[in-house]
Amino acid sequence: MLNSLKKFVLKDLVLEVKDIRSLELLKNIHAEYLPWTGASIHPTALLYMLNDITIHQRKHIVECGSGISTIYIASLIQNSNRDIKFQSIDHDEHWISIMRDHLEKHDLQDQVELIHAPLAHCKHCKDTSYEWYDTSVLDKQVSEAPIDLLFIDGPPAKKRSCDLSRYPALSYFRSRLDEEYIVILDDSCRKGEKKVSKLWEKEFGLTFKQEILKGDILISKKGGPYTVL
Repeated sequence: MLNSLKKFVLKDLVLEVKDIRSLELLKNIHAEYLPWTGASIHPTALLYMLNDITIHQRKHIVECGSGISTIYIASLIQNSNRDIKFQSIDHDEHWISIMRDHLEKHDLQDQVELIHAPLAHCKHCKDTSYEWYDTSVLDKQVSEAPIDLLFIDGPPAKKRSCDLSRYPALSYFRSRLDEEYIVILDDSCRKGEKKVSKLWEKEFGLTFKQEILKGDILISKKGGPYTVL
């Protein structure tokens, strides 16, 4: 028990150091201060994702849960001069308006399509008491182009009453994934996300690897010749 605790503390400290280093590197992409909170993606995870987009030349990115990652991905796309389709889904209309204002301030509004999809009961929910993004909205607005990067950081799943709320993501998007893809699920240390990844493995035959030192994320990928550090 004590050894396990020591390993957990050590990993936490190593990740904190990596986050500090990652923040320095991220300044090359978007220099303005952004308020990182406990709910934000780890800088290390964000850097991993930006590296993957660049190295594997991702063409269609879909993000569940808008936030700091949205701004950095949009900035990367702008700097890359590549034709990348980026769609970010969020249930909170007020939050989307805040995101839109920031994107417009930095002339990034053309790099990302913000999709407001309110939470609603859907057939993909494992627990019928949970809600996910309104699929009638997604059916109309999410591009039919194959998705080669799916990042899942929403809807909110921190509370036990909604700890499996991210489960429908792969149930809905699985058939839309490209032949070569990466799926990234944030908050890998939480019980709900661990359970969700196990359900996905069982139902879709995927393998998810927990990567604490890459930013507390769970990763499933297929294809791609290069390893992203």
